[in-house]
Amino acid sequence: MVDGRTMLRRRPLLKSILAGAGASVMLARHGRANAEKLHYGGQLRVAYPAFPGSLDPALGRAGGDAYYWKQAFDQLVDADPGLNPRAATSLAESWDITDTAITLHLRKGVVFHDGTPFNAEAVKFNIERVLDPATKATPRATFSPVAGAEVVDETTVRLNLKKPWGSALSMLADRGGAMSSPTAIKALGVDYAFKPAGTGPFKVAEIVSGSHVKFVRNEKYWGRDADGNKLPYLDEVVIRLITDETVQVSALKAGEIDLVLLPYREVQNFEHDPKWQIKVFEGGSVAYLLQFNLTKPPMDNVNLRLAVAYAINPDVINKAVYFNHAIVAKGGMWPPGSWAYDPTVERPHYDPAKAREFLKLGGKPDGFETDVITWTSDLHRPSAEIVRAQLAAVGIKLNLKVYEVTVATEKFEYGGEAPLFLTSWSRYPEPDWNASLIYRSDGYYNPGKLKDARVDALIDAGAAISDIAKRKPIYRQIDEIELGEARMVPLLYGVSNATAPNNVMGLNDLFGWDAKFNFKQIWLKPA
Repeated sequence: MVDGRTMLRRRPLLKSILAGAGASVMLARHGRANAEKLHYGGQLRVAYPAFPGSLDPALGRAGGDAYYWKQAFDQLVDADPGLNPRAATSLAESWDITDTAITLHLRKGVVFHDGTPFNAEAVKFNIERVLDPATKATPRATFSPVAGAEVVDETTVRLNLKKPWGSALSMLADRGGAMSSPTAIKALGVDYAFKPAGTGPFKVAEIVSGSHVKFVRNEKYWGRDADGNKLPYLDEVVIRLITDETVQVSALKAGEIDLVLLPYREVQNFEHDPKWQIKVFEGGSVAYLLQFNLTKPPMDNVNLRLAVAYAINPDVINKAVYFNHAIVAKGGMWPPGSWAYDPTVERPHYDPAKAREFLKLGGKPDGFETDVITWTSDLHRPSAEIVRAQLAAVGIKLNLKVYEVTVATEKFEYGGEAPLFLTSWSRYPEPDWNASLIYRSDGYYNPGKLKDARVDALIDAGAAISDIAKRKPIYRQIDEIELGEARMVPLLYGVSNATAPNNVMGLNDLFGWDAKFNFKQIWLKPA
């Protein structure tokens, strides 16, 4: 990892090397090398453009929900920015792994926000809740190797496996490993979605729909920083819904907001201004992509999917909408910086002549008409208009259907309302997450649930192996199928620019491995 001093810029570009991966993004250890004295207290005001669909990690559907729920939850096995397991910040202090079981030795003295104890029974409840088909848990497909959970004693739980699970620790660092209070879930039912009780550094104090979510310090939080100081530092965090990018920037400049993800068009205006600091995460998302429902006409025709993919020029979208600050995609759904990222795989690229060839092969030489879903965003709507114009140039007519992000996701992934989705995707460097949830036959984000024994077998093989050198060629094969048949085609990879005034301290610890915010080591320097 590069020297942390290069990571936070005022403003040279921040980069680091992810452990075991190629060049990409982010994070150096916080520390206080600048001799600033740590200060407790204060309220951090954050702007974000989407309201959460759920604060229950197991049930949330939108990737953006994690900006909220991650403040209130810990994972069984946490991970550092390189996606390496990190016991110091995990609910499990240690673990033993065999081909048939994973035994987790739990941290003692941890309590949920409702005052109930975190223990092996709670872990068993959470794991079985994810596995239960009736729950419709978002991460269920990623837990397919798990047969069940067994309480060994108060602080020891065993996950019994149907088969080896090489990606286990990475999977336990995300939604499926986030621990909720069984008591609260049983008492609240569906209302738990917005009254969650995790073990994390902040508790949900107030939710005003369409306005904000307020978090307050969890006084009983178990965590400490590398110097032994009690976490979190802040008294409160308020995440305000501000959908308009211009309003976000105006609020930041006016001192009404302390932290935003800077709009692409504003990066150049802020990067040389000494009043601001910017933390950069390259490859922090798949910023724009084509997702097809493989069972819904006309996108059930592989040649017509390829016609769509070859007709789009992402360079134009990057220049016109992202101000050339995104990264034109050259690989698949494994993001830059992930060890599985492979920019050499054969994939669709802009070629209108080839698009017309595929239209002929698909039996639609004069083009066709189809519905497409996208969602309300200062980036997505204008990008969709460019896509519509580019497809019209080869005879493909798009009928745009625009919804709020959670509604759009549900309507496409679960409701079958359209055969094409113009959307974005969060950063998931563990390839089994995307593979199991997008590509597996029963994956939540596989809208048509098309069964493909080849792909399912490759996913099983990749998830079972822990040796990265042996896993890489498996995920390349999956890429070759998915990109070669235009099932899900990234157009742009995102670059996150978190921006704050100079009194906001600890930004080197802001981004986690998934490029989502974590506020437990952020603090405010007194005026």
